Parts: sequence; C-alpha cells; structure tokens
Amino acid sequence: MNMSFDYTDSIAKGVSSFLNSRSPSKPSAPPEFDFAIAHLDPDSIPLEALHEALGKALSDYGGKDLAFYPHAQGFPALREFVANKLKKSRGMDVTPDQIVLTSGSGQAIGLFTQLFCDPGDILITEEFTYSGTLTIMDRFGANIVGIPLDEQGMRPDLLEQTIVDLHGQGKSPKFIYTIPTFQNPVGTDMGPGRRQEILAVAQKHGVPIYEDDCYADLRFSGDSSPAISSYDDQGMTLYSGSFSKILAPGVRLGWLAAPPDVVSHINQLHYGLPTAQFSAWATYYYLRDHMESHIEELCNIFKGKRDTMLGAIGEAMGSRVVSSQPDGGLFLWLRMRDDVNTTTLLAKARERGVTYATGQSFSANRVENNYLRLAFGHQTHQEIREGIGVLGSVFEENGALS
Repeated sequence: MNMSFDYTDSIAKGVSSFLNSRSPSKPSAPPEFDFAIAHLDPDSIPLEALHEALGKALSDYGGKDLAFYPHAQGFPALREFVANKLKKSRGMDVTPDQIVLTSGSGQAIGLFTQLFCDPGDILITEEFTYSGTLTIMDRFGANIVGIPLDEQGMRPDLLEQTIVDLHGQGKSPKFIYTIPTFQNPVGTDMGPGRRQEILAVAQKHGVPIYEDDCYADLRFSGDSSPAISSYDDQGMTLYSGSFSKILAPGVRLGWLAAPPDVVSHINQLHYGLPTAQFSAWATYYYLRDHMESHIEELCNIFKGKRDTMLGAIGEAMGSRVVSSQPDGGLFLWLRMRDDVNTTTLLAKARERGVTYATGQSFSANRVENNYLRLAFGHQTHQEIREGIGVLGSVFEENGALS
C-alpha cells in the first residue's frame, strides 16, 4: 500500500489533542514474563465445549438468522440469562429489556461516558482505577478526580467531602465510577455497609454511580456482597459486567444494566454496532449448562496462581515490599519503598524480559509513584516463580529493595 499521503491534518481536532497527550506505542517482541495484562490461562478456556455450544446454537437457529443484523441490545436469550444471573448472584431486579450486550465491558464504559460526559466535566473515580477507564475518560475530555481508598475501597467520607468542596466552587461531578469487588488494581472488596454508604452519599448529592463489577465472579474466599445497584431504589446506579473474565477475553462480550431511559439513549449510540451473534450464541449455550462448575474451576486455578505469586514475592523480595492479598480477582498490588519510581524501573525489567503495570497507569492524576500491579492469570506456576525471581533481581540490582 502506498504510504506517502499524510493524514495528520485530517485527524479530528479533539482526537488529535488526545493522541498528542499520549506516548505512541512501539511494536516490540512479547516479553518472556508478562505480568502487565490480565490474560487468562489458555488451558482454562473450554474450547471443545464452546465448539459444541455453537453447534447447538446453529442447529437451533439455523443459518437464516445470520442473514439479519442482530437485535440492537444483543441476543435476547443471553440478555434474559444475564438478568437472571444478576438477580441470583448480585441481588438485582432488572429485566432483559434493561440489559444491553456490549463488546466487552470497556465498550459499556465508553458508551456511558460518551452519553454523559462533555469536555471539562468532572468524573469521580477511585484514586487508583482501571487504566482503560482513565483512557476513555481522557478521550472525552473529562476532568478526573480520584478518591483515596482504605482496606474496603473508596472512602465515603472523602467522597462526600470532595463533592461538597466541588459544590463550593460552583462545580458538580457528572458521575462516580467505582469497582467495588476486587478493585482493579488495588484488589479491595467493599462489604455491604461500605456499598450502602457510597450509595447514600451519591443519592444525597444527586450524583449517579457507574458500578463496574466485572470481577464479581472471581471470588476465591470470603462472603460475597450484593451489588451497590441492589440497594438503589432511586434508579441512580448503572451496572456493567463481563464474560471476558470468566470465559475468554477473545469473545469480547460484556453487558450494561441501566434504567429504561438510559437504555434508550445507549441504543441510539450503539446503533449499528450490536455484538457478534456467534459470540453471544456460544456464550449463552455454554454458560446456561456449565456456568457454576466453570466458575468454580476457574477460581481454583486462579487461587492457586495467586498463592504461587505471593510465595514467589516472599522469596524474591521478602518484607521489603508490601503486597495485597485479595480474596479474588486477577492481580496483586505492590507498594515499594516511598522513594522508588516503578515507572523508571519498568525499563530495567523489560530489558530482562519481565513486564508489569506501573502505578502511574492507574493513577487518576497520572503521577509517577511507588506502586505496581502484577497479573497472575496467564502464566504457568513455573513461569510465575521464574518471572518474579527475575523481577526481584532487577529490583535488587537497582537499589529498590535496599
């Protein structure tokens, strides 16, 4: 293809500004030990059963259905399945018509942000939160305000103080984004009381909540808490989840549960972009018969890998780092010595074939800091031990553990 034409001046101004604010990614060889991204264990993906499930769907629905575009909100049977799942496991009372299937939970976050955020609007998140959400919010020109966390997640007292302070400046946040269950990246898990406190603050000040609950199924131990949305009697919460974390990221399938008026607006933004029918069929036909046993098996796999990584960190770094010990999810959150810059150290780790996610990438204000996140889902137990050993050596050699 001829590459002589320069498209730079043709890029939309808003997009150009966003791109210029970010460092361009450079293609590189995959690292030997990738602890940066939460890929799943390939052996946990039920390939044969998914193949069989898709075959059943094709047999039941036939090729004729593929001649038509899917329903704007997604495969109706899967939306009914999600509604029943939310009622049973998250305490939520929603109808299939309040469910919109999306290409992963990231698209749900993007649609919601696009609908409600004008450039300059204030959006509240945890002090550290999912980097993909921060990127989406940046894309739409949001001013992001981070709220500190304690051992249960976002602090309701500081959330309220922040909203009051903003009101005192004549400003009002558009919404509160939170990951209440196995928060990414910190790993905190809100108990029922904390969830109700966060909701009470939101309702008191008229600020809606976006509840990103994509890790709720990945619980290894402890009691599950109902969703924040289950306590809401004013329609002020929107809820999203994902099949990527319990089935396979490659299926690109998540969902958004919202009040009917919001769903109507989302459908207009979502028009022409329904989820792929093959993914929806395979997911529905597999999970309707195997969901509980599959999730149980998945949690056993990830629990073992979490324990292996914690043990490897103890051997390689000892008490010179502080690690989270989450009851679920896919990550560990490490705090280094206060004067250590994990963004600077990453370049040294990459030279040795190890990557991790820096604390800066999850920081609401994007500042460099002494935190890092390690994902344990994809690597084998042996690779975890070897990779953490190499990472410990890198830290030791660069004075981060002295």
